[in-house]
Amino acid sequence: MKKKIVIIGNGFASLFFVQYFLVLPIFPFFAWFLRRLYSRYDITVIGNGDFIYFPAIPEFITGKKNKRDITINIRPFLKRRNIRFIEGVVTDIRDGGRTVIANENTYKNDALFLGIGPAFLKDEIPGTKEHTFSPCNGPDDMDAFMRQLATLEQGIIYLGFKLNKQDGFVAGRAGQMYECACLLDFALKERGVRDHFEIHFFSSNISPDETGAITDRMRERGIILDYGYEPAEFVAGGMLNEDGSFREADLVLYSPGITGSRLVRESCLPVSAGGQIDVDKYGQVKGLSNVFAAGDCASHENPPQWVPHQAHMAQLRSQAAAKNMKTVLKNTQPSKTYRYELSCILNMENDAMWLHMADDSKPPFWNIFPRRSKKLIALKNVFERLYLFYLRYL
Repeated sequence: MKKKIVIIGNGFASLFFVQYFLVLPIFPFFAWFLRRLYSRYDITVIGNGDFIYFPAIPEFITGKKNKRDITINIRPFLKRRNIRFIEGVVTDIRDGGRTVIANENTYKNDALFLGIGPAFLKDEIPGTKEHTFSPCNGPDDMDAFMRQLATLEQGIIYLGFKLNKQDGFVAGRAGQMYECACLLDFALKERGVRDHFEIHFFSSNISPDETGAITDRMRERGIILDYGYEPAEFVAGGMLNEDGSFREADLVLYSPGITGSRLVRESCLPVSAGGQIDVDKYGQVKGLSNVFAAGDCASHENPPQWVPHQAHMAQLRSQAAAKNMKTVLKNTQPSKTYRYELSCILNMENDAMWLHMADDSKPPFWNIFPRRSKKLIALKNVFERLYLFYLRYL
């Protein structure tokens, strides 16, 4: 009898999980037919059907990317793998993970994977929802920011982020905000109006005496570094400080810290100190059998402080989770762990840096690429095109 697998979400973590759980045939266009003939698994994905390539959203600022470029209907990808897709929202998980409720329907499973994405701590600073934009909210919010920016010929723009560090790692999207700040500087120079704008970068998670390569690049661009600063409230036209004084801002682009979604809080899932799904080093949800999680929704077990949990890290975690799920379905203990690694290319349009850290100190791609070069932008675009080609056609 086929094992029933339910996957919740169709973002990075879930699609990487599918990639590693199902081996891609030599002739991928025949995959649907082959899996109809024989498959050990009956797989269902529950999600919204649209995959958004979030790492490219900062490039909306330079006009190099738009919503259509980075949004993919994921249904054909799943159909080629003989995976059933259910469009809907999961409202509850019961029976230790064996029962999933979506669209008022019940879906039973032998194993469950959670790639449900995060919730953002928008209530930590009052006025965040009403008076800030964020690339983390998706393409529509970034488009709204760009429309507002296009109306300005001069002004003050604040960009910043906040991290949720209660689980001991980087639960937030600082990298995107650094990239947005540098690309904004470039875009305003291209318009010939950079001298008419102040660009501020703020975060209470950065020490005022912070040094390093990213800080140097920001200073080179004349970006004012308000390291250590956090507004007491976002208001119309700016921000209020703790002492009640006012900071003027014509636009604010801000990324709040990350926590778990309502589903994490209100279902049978165990919750970490930071509000994430509590998982072990194998990607297995603690206290539940045959339930795995990866990506923005899941904590790490004993992580280094610098490690993130989205994009490339989601890939490494989903790979381990896929292998371990196959193992537990054979009534064997999971054994596959994952590397801790931060690896991304910071695109500044007229420059680029490869930001990399790993717990085993191995360099990215055997160090064959430079750590700082404008040519890294082309390499980043190659990675993106290959991955999106894979989702669209393979």
